[in-house]
This record gives sequence, C-alpha cells and structure tokens, in this order.
Amino acid sequence: MIEQALLSAVRDRGAWLPRFTRREYESAFQEYTRQYDHWYRRAVMDSGGNLDALAEDFINELEAGWKSERFWNRASRRFEEKRMLICYLAPMLLETGDSAFADALRDAWNLRWPKDSWRYASWRELKSGFSDKILGFPLASRDDESE
Repeated sequence: MIEQALLSAVRDRGAWLPRFTRREYESAFQEYTRQYDHWYRRAVMDSGGNLDALAEDFINELEAGWKSERFWNRASRRFEEKRMLICYLAPMLLETGDSAFADALRDAWNLRWPKDSWRYASWRELKSGFSDKILGFPLASRDDESE
C-alpha cells in the first residue's frame, strides 16, 4: 500500500501546476522538493531495492483515484497528474539521486499505457524550455522581471 504522502505529491496538483511558469517554476520546484523529497527517499529505502513493485503500486493507486472520479473528470485529472509526474516528481527524483525510481515510474506508466507514454527531463531543462516570446515578439531580457 502506498502512503498518502507519496500520492499527495502528485494529487495536490492545484498548488503546483499554476506555478509551472517561467518566473515561478524554480522556486516552486525547490519548495516541492523540500516538501516531498524525504517521503520518497524513505519509500525507496523501504522498498528493499524492488523499485518496479513500488512503481507499480504507485501507478495502481493513481489509477484507482482516476476511477473514483466522475466519468467526465477522469481524463482531466489523469492529464494533470501526468503533468505532475513530468514537471515535478520525476525531476525531483533526478535531482535527489533517485533516478532509478524515476525510470521505474516512467517504465511502469509506459508499459501500461504505451499510447500515452512520457519521458522526463531535469528541472533545469524544463526551465530552459520556457519561451522568450509573447505573441511572437521576443522579450527584452530573460532577467527582466518588470511587466
């Protein structure tokens, strides 16, 4: 059984997804890591090296949560939780040295839903991918915080 603290790192998406912006992502990612890193480190240590089983249990719990939603909300919840995996959880695991568990999560998801597969990147790669243009016009400077 997966602890609720592990699942909340993906399910509490309302606090994190709106902050996935060029200006806020770095600080949001650091807060996310401070809040959830210790839970994942403990889970990885407690798994006894069986990360595939831990990842399967995690994916099973996510799927059970989707099935408990009303039919018309399932797809959006699944999409948002997948975004949490890609934007926050997997980069956190990479940053903290638990890339084996990030691989296990990705592989478990991709085996179960091959048409909805995903890859991950570090938070620095994600942060560097934000556009420096608005409506096709380049912004003056990436460090310029004025509106």
